[in-house]
Amino acid sequence: MELASEVYRELEDIIGSEYITRDPAIRDTYNQVWGNKLMFDEKWSIRPAAVLLPATTEEIQAIVKVCNKFHVLFKSFSSGFEIVATSLESEKGIILDLRRMNRILEIDDKNMHALVEPYVSVYRLEIEAAKYGLYNSTIGAGTSAGVIASAVCHSGTGSSMISTGGLGRNILGIEWVLPTGEVLRLGTGGSGDEWFSADGPGPSLRGILRGHSGANGGHGVITKLSLKLYPWYGPSEWEMVREEGEEPSQRHLRKMPDGFKGFIVLFPNRDNMFEAYCEAGKAEILFAGHQLGSFHSLEGSGNDEAWQNYQNMTKLIGPELIKALNAASLGLIIGASSGREMAYREKCLKKICKKWGGNFMPELNTPQAVLGLLETMVWSHDLVRMTFRPTGDIFISPCNDATDDAIRKEIAAGDEMFESYLERKGAVQIGIQSWNPLYENYSVGSHLESIYLYNAWDPDSLKATREIVNQTIDPKGKFRKYGVPLLGGGLSIESRTHVHQNWGPEYDNYDVWLRKIRQMLDPNNVGDWSSYTPSVFP
Repeated sequence: MELASEVYRELEDIIGSEYITRDPAIRDTYNQVWGNKLMFDEKWSIRPAAVLLPATTEEIQAIVKVCNKFHVLFKSFSSGFEIVATSLESEKGIILDLRRMNRILEIDDKNMHALVEPYVSVYRLEIEAAKYGLYNSTIGAGTSAGVIASAVCHSGTGSSMISTGGLGRNILGIEWVLPTGEVLRLGTGGSGDEWFSADGPGPSLRGILRGHSGANGGHGVITKLSLKLYPWYGPSEWEMVREEGEEPSQRHLRKMPDGFKGFIVLFPNRDNMFEAYCEAGKAEILFAGHQLGSFHSLEGSGNDEAWQNYQNMTKLIGPELIKALNAASLGLIIGASSGREMAYREKCLKKICKKWGGNFMPELNTPQAVLGLLETMVWSHDLVRMTFRPTGDIFISPCNDATDDAIRKEIAAGDEMFESYLERKGAVQIGIQSWNPLYENYSVGSHLESIYLYNAWDPDSLKATREIVNQTIDPKGKFRKYGVPLLGGGLSIESRTHVHQNWGPEYDNYDVWLRKIRQMLDPNNVGDWSSYTPSVFP
């Protein structure tokens, strides 16, 4: 649908002709992302009626007021991860591409927080924060994930959260353009003081702001974020290199940075693995950690290359060891500011792992392997190599946050469900199995993501993947007891999956309150709700 000329002219007057377009060729570049074929059975989702590139909070305010005047849906866009970033519920909807709002406004090394705009990536902030001996918690979505998108607007987790806490807990201040065009500043930033707290005086709004998994652009635009930072034990700068003939995404460190050590630990069974993991978390000695799967075997420019790498790895260390790694192994990173501290943490870690039968096999703990572990867990580099390939897609299901005991049972149920699909040739090519980081030294449980590759252009693969997804989001199915599914991998589009609509009645009618919040924030229903919830279900 073309945007009406009257609407287009008013938006153009706000932003300038250089920063607005309704050219179909440009608009189509905003609705071709991984996950489309699985969700919509098309290469494209709904094309935006126009794309705008605002540069200031004031421009966004004015744009949103025009949207209210003409009842045009809008959605903000920064890092563009998966279909939740680009999906629109109506052809009369516009995309606000925030790439011109790309400044790190402040890094306060004394009070350990940073103030950023929407287009600042997690890795870019980490590079700058390291110069001050600080670190920003990484989300496991690749280095280009946006700081604001990760912490405020979407769901996700990262391996370093065992030392840096969950994303939503690190929000220290917000500048928020509401769907009405009003600006709300939370906490001390709103009082004109420094951005060191999002709370007080008065009740906190962080729960409404983010909820469990973010509104994905459904309740306005976040234009500034103050984020808590943590100690960084590594160098103030580093260089990523690649060998001749390697793809750009294969860039890597040459050696382990001073201040860090990495370990791959194999356990006799999954229960022992969890017990060791939780005990190490409670001891507060880990910088990062997660259950391993086939992550490091998946690097390749496409599914065929990834599958060949998997086969090569299987030949190298044997199918039984591959199976054991997928079932019960941990990748662990410790960091320390001195040699004495490092020796203490390493000694504690090895004692805990030994207690639960952990094996630090030399053939697994090669310099190259533990270096790759650090790049994956501290910076999420391998997600660039694994996810954003020319062919194939991933999906993440089941996906949840829960207690350790519930997560173990959910993994077993997921493995049982997935096993039957391995026998169907081409249905799902490689299962990474479960990725389980702990939150905050195990004080609030752990996170599950069961991640698989599928071929979006193979009908059998697509059918099998949809069957698995439908099982995990069925509120009457066997996964019901594990709670409302937090779907990743581009799966939660409310008009397609009906997660809130179907699960709300099963869980104290939480959907009623979610829709009341929506109605309060957006009385004219102009914020795109495709990845959030409408005030009234269609």
